[in-house]
Amino acid sequence: MDIHQKVLAFLEEFHDAPDFARLGTYFAPQGVYQPLVPTTASFKGREAIIAALQKQYLTYYDCQCEIHASAANGRFVFTERSDHVTLHKGDHKVSSRVCAVFECDDEGLIVSWREYWDTSDIARQMGTDVAHVVSAAG
Repeated sequence: MDIHQKVLAFLEEFHDAPDFARLGTYFAPQGVYQPLVPTTASFKGREAIIAALQKQYLTYYDCQCEIHASAANGRFVFTERSDHVTLHKGDHKVSSRVCAVFECDDEGLIVSWREYWDTSDIARQMGTDVAHVVSAAG
């Protein structure tokens, strides 16, 4: 499977009742994940990345990933998507447009994953402030 298809498979698994241990197999041991560039810190290593992903699922469930566009260039995969989630608090539905950049190594493992999305829009939909959104993301 080429890196483009592998990243799309990862996103599908992440957004569909994830098996977090399995998600870890997509990452290089030294992989880095930054859930919100430039606001949140980066998580380094498989265990830290999986812990960050599990933390996100404490805020929401039933995440549907709608891919609008994706492309690969060398070691990089770029995606534009909308994530549609249901918040645990009040079963409120929220949608966010997300752009993400993945970099893979020679074995096809993710060494870097960076996401860009509008925290103000999410805060408005959640009825909270941006600081709460950033805290939930990372």
